[in-house]
Amino acid sequence: MRRFEFKDGKSNKFWEIEVRGSDFVTRHGRIGTPGKETLKRFGSPSYAQSQAESAIKSKTKKGYVEVDAEALAAEAVAAALPQDDSPQASLERKLIAEPQAWDDWLVYADNLTQAGDPRGELVSIGVAWARHKAEGKKKDKKIDALLDREDKLLQENAAAWFGKLVEDDTWRECFAWSLETGFWKEIRLWLDYDHKDADIPKALAYALEHPSCKFLRRLTLGLTGAEGHAEYDGCIRAMLKRGPLLSLRSLYIGDFVRDETEISWVHVGSVGRLWPIYPNLESMTLRGGGIDLGIPKSTSLRSLTLNTGGLPGPAGESLGRAELPNLERLVVWFGTTNYGGSCNGGHARMILANKHLAKLEHLALANADFANDIATEVSRNDLPPKLRTLDLSMGTMTDTGAKRLLAASKTLSKLEHIDLDSNFLSPAMCTRLKNELGNVSVAGQKTADGDWYYVSVGE
Repeated sequence: MRRFEFKDGKSNKFWEIEVRGSDFVTRHGRIGTPGKETLKRFGSPSYAQSQAESAIKSKTKKGYVEVDAEALAAEAVAAALPQDDSPQASLERKLIAEPQAWDDWLVYADNLTQAGDPRGELVSIGVAWARHKAEGKKKDKKIDALLDREDKLLQENAAAWFGKLVEDDTWRECFAWSLETGFWKEIRLWLDYDHKDADIPKALAYALEHPSCKFLRRLTLGLTGAEGHAEYDGCIRAMLKRGPLLSLRSLYIGDFVRDETEISWVHVGSVGRLWPIYPNLESMTLRGGGIDLGIPKSTSLRSLTLNTGGLPGPAGESLGRAELPNLERLVVWFGTTNYGGSCNGGHARMILANKHLAKLEHLALANADFANDIATEVSRNDLPPKLRTLDLSMGTMTDTGAKRLLAASKTLSKLEHIDLDSNFLSPAMCTRLKNELGNVSVAGQKTADGDWYYVSVGE
């Protein structure tokens, strides 16, 4: 987003704007707050762009000055690191960068113990157990005794180490955690029918600010609403308010199974502002509808998974413009227009042409109601140079699309595997694909209902 700020000694305000296809999004508020977001829709990308330019002119006339949003984000990340040069601060920086530096963890544990913090002993136990598992050893009496001591420490210090997350009956039943070195390694928050009054965004905000979250590596969010409905705007606001969390390596928004809800009942929302505050993120999974990626920029991300019954066109454009030079795995379910999807073959072409995705080893352009068009783009465009596996499953590909793939057999036969499961391929075409490509799976082909071809995951 382009960011503009207004400062006159009395008020300090910001205003941000980003054009996304035929829409633009603005965000405004007091500097230092997440602000309020507004979406405006227009008839075409060109009209949206012209209206955005008019809005920018209006703001600059009022005294707003454009600032470098990326530089501000970088400053926020830098500010999240301990700013002093004390041994303890330097040690924390190293532990964030190298979470399995066991010897350094023991030094950190000794420092905590010397300061009278019982968490020091908890850290030492965690290191001993982690090393024991890393060596492939089974539990023994010594480890059992250490784990018993760990349980006792957790019970004795529950108020300090968990606070409201154990004191509040509802929150306690909607919060799961795991430890590795005395601090939370992973947390998961969710809402179910038995605890439908839980305020998950509020619980998340509390958890993210808690001292036990200092070295958090994995954050997972289940459903946030009763009756199977969920939206994550409040959770994303909580993450933004918390600011940079440099230890975070994995983020999963929308961790649910089909028995809990329909994928189209879940609204993920805008994750674009999360990229700069999680600079060390290695894996992101988004599951649900209404996905807004912003412009993904990360040098650390290795895996990005979008599971949806309808991917909006602007999200497809975002993938085409993404700067993810170390991404190895990209999974995209495009879905269908019936459930919010508005991507097409052009978006697949943008993804294939994106030179900032050059390290991809696995690419899924799947669950698409324009699968034949994807086959066309795959046959006409260069594939990422390191690509090993290609997934075009779960869509509406017919023999027409398969023939286009066969026309590119010289290139595609070099891949280790191509997944064409759950499409609409005839038995004869399945046989031909196996004979000519060899590296293909064609299981579970669907049968059209008259002239209706459907994706595997829509509603």
